[in-house]
Amino acid sequence: MNIELLAPAGNFESLIAAVESGADAVYLGGTKYNARASANNFDEETLKKAVKYAHIRNVKIYITVNILISDGELEDALKYIEFLYNNDIDGIIVQDIGLLYLANKFFPEMPLHCSTQMTIHNRDGVNILRDLGADRFVLAREMNIKEISGLVKDTSAEIEIFIHGALCVSYSGQCLMSSLIGGRSGNRGRCAQPCRKAYTLIDMDGNIQPDSYKKAYLLSTKDLNTIKHLDEIIRAGVKSLKIEGRMKRPEYVAIVVKHYKEALNDIAEKGKAEISNDAYMELESAFNRGFTHGFLFNEKKSEIVNTTKPSNRGILLGKVLWQKGGKAGISVRGTISKGDGIEIVLGNGASTGFNINSTERDAAGALIINADKKLTPGLPAYKTFDKALNDKAIKEYFYENRRKVFLSAELFIRSGNNPSIKIWDHEGHNVELESAHVVEIAEKASITEEKAIAQLKKTGDTPYIFENIKVHMDSNVYVPMSVLNELRRDALKAMDEALSCRNKRKDIHISKADLILDTIPEKLDDNKILFGASLWKYENIKSAVEAGIDYIYYGTQDKIHEAVKFCHENNTDIFFLLPNIMKDGEMEKYRKIIRENNFDGIVVSNISQLSFASIKPGLKVTGNYSLNVFNRRSLKVYLSMGAHVICPSVELALKQLKPMAGYYGSKMELVVYGQLPLMTMEYCPLSSSDRCKCCSKQRRYGLKDERGAVFPIYCNDHKTQLLNSHILFMAEDMNKIIEIGVKRIRMDFYREKTREIKEIIEIYKDFRNQNSGKYVDVIQRIKNIGHTKGHYFRGVD
Repeated sequence: MNIELLAPAGNFESLIAAVESGADAVYLGGTKYNARASANNFDEETLKKAVKYAHIRNVKIYITVNILISDGELEDALKYIEFLYNNDIDGIIVQDIGLLYLANKFFPEMPLHCSTQMTIHNRDGVNILRDLGADRFVLAREMNIKEISGLVKDTSAEIEIFIHGALCVSYSGQCLMSSLIGGRSGNRGRCAQPCRKAYTLIDMDGNIQPDSYKKAYLLSTKDLNTIKHLDEIIRAGVKSLKIEGRMKRPEYVAIVVKHYKEALNDIAEKGKAEISNDAYMELESAFNRGFTHGFLFNEKKSEIVNTTKPSNRGILLGKVLWQKGGKAGISVRGTISKGDGIEIVLGNGASTGFNINSTERDAAGALIINADKKLTPGLPAYKTFDKALNDKAIKEYFYENRRKVFLSAELFIRSGNNPSIKIWDHEGHNVELESAHVVEIAEKASITEEKAIAQLKKTGDTPYIFENIKVHMDSNVYVPMSVLNELRRDALKAMDEALSCRNKRKDIHISKADLILDTIPEKLDDNKILFGASLWKYENIKSAVEAGIDYIYYGTQDKIHEAVKFCHENNTDIFFLLPNIMKDGEMEKYRKIIRENNFDGIVVSNISQLSFASIKPGLKVTGNYSLNVFNRRSLKVYLSMGAHVICPSVELALKQLKPMAGYYGSKMELVVYGQLPLMTMEYCPLSSSDRCKCCSKQRRYGLKDERGAVFPIYCNDHKTQLLNSHILFMAEDMNKIIEIGVKRIRMDFYREKTREIKEIIEIYKDFRNQNSGKYVDVIQRIKNIGHTKGHYFRGVD
């Protein structure tokens, strides 16, 4: 069974924990360009040490370079990959398509893994990225086991999936919530996790909601745990099983890796794994927000989230029995020790925590704790930190050199010659050394074969064990034990070096000249600006056309024939706007729509959809901002693959967009209006109330945060999008937009009324007359609703 167990490491202690507990590979981040910027991470010297430590023990190291890279960072990012390549890293995990292209160009022997941030969820995505040089694909966590199995059967590419740990409520790579409301971008490794905050589900039409719609953690997902389904996952044919947790403690890494490795070993030996209650409880104790099997096994959407608590839930310990003054009594199920942490969930949804400093009990056996808050009898108490388990992890699950490397050796001791040794491992790595000492005839006691073997076996605090030693020795010869000790030490050091550099690659050094983009800036003599509108309702097309729109992106399946006919009768181009997510089972439905309708083009919202361009000749292709194009190399890659126009990431500032527009202004489109989607989810917040009606479109709902901001819930073809509370509104800054050289301007209308759409388009088209006062009322109305300038003037870190 050639299955890789892939473990996380946020620091060197976690690396040791992962390796010594049985991981086959470890993924970690350096101090640059990784999606866990707040982890301790590894500087260059520690990375070298990590590679050596892991490679000696036959464990691979993958480095995360999995954020979007700006033009100003590309050169440094490639020099960083050069460092990783030349220091024998086994692969890098990337998100940025431009970086993927360049890494493959300059380092063709470096295995390239596509991060889950690339939103890979169908076979076309795998095939297109494989053609760009990718070797492994980390699939979206929203795919179920049947979909994964079907994809694996249709490709020989390596597939990796998450099997344990934290989940994102949004499709990875499609979340802008932290970015647009707080300036901390998940695509840049700085997610502030707004999904872990409490929200109130509201009716956007102002109706009073029942109690089931009260404030709760409606976006906070449970933690994934698939240990009881590993046999099914293995049968699906995936290559690598990934544990999430680079922000977790080393003890967590050790516990989780140990139990998953034992389960995999059981499956390999016996065909199945029986997970004991103790093992499952240790996984719960290590960390859990409540466990879920996730979308992998089609769990109900309402079971994906833990609406009551966004942090570690721990193990149910008991309940509050009484309180007198500053003391309280708690019933205890199981063991409790000094140093344990407990948490009591209060009636208002909040909680209070305690450290156990004493295990004193009352006459009835209740644990007595110090309590500085009012505790009502019956409140549940949880053990959130298990000191005994963590001590066990430290002592048993991870200590250096617990994981052994078994060696064989031949020792040669011939009179008049230098003692020499040859050692090798099971993989065929071998080392030969000889001592400077000359073997002499023994004057007194000669060395025996038994003594020589015993001396070689003293490997001490190293990972090595000699399991077979053969000695070739003349009779009546003598060698000092110190000589054998030195020979053994030198041989093991040499074996360290042999095992450390497993990939046998020649160093590569790229020059600055190599990095110059082979493009020529456009000459933008044409002053014509084209205006486009994205629409999701048929009745809004007429208003957009009457307002003078140049092209329309149509994002619904309602009245498609009528929409195309009306646009063409009015000399307006119409593109079919494809959704962000389109699984293999849905692809044919959309192909059929494109085949049967005379669209002028399509808008691709995921890299996989580039395959649709070949459905009909002459289709123009626009790449949506959901492709996360963050630099002009990425833009060029998409143009080379058949796109005609690209809408770059909405996280870019104007100062970053200007150099891109200098090269590709006529091929760039910017969104300047719209209540932009912050998340694209398989899960619907309404499902937690068992009143999910959003897909029926009978009523409109939203999530209200603690500050009173309301985020509308928008559903399209059974995928849920959470829209921004504020409207992106750049009408008053259009001169600055146009000055950078971009030639296509786009407005997205999700919820606007027909009259509003016409007014807004007219404002933008007449941007040169903004100061006339003609549009004051409309502009003020939009500002009163709540507006934002997005990242155009602030960008993201």
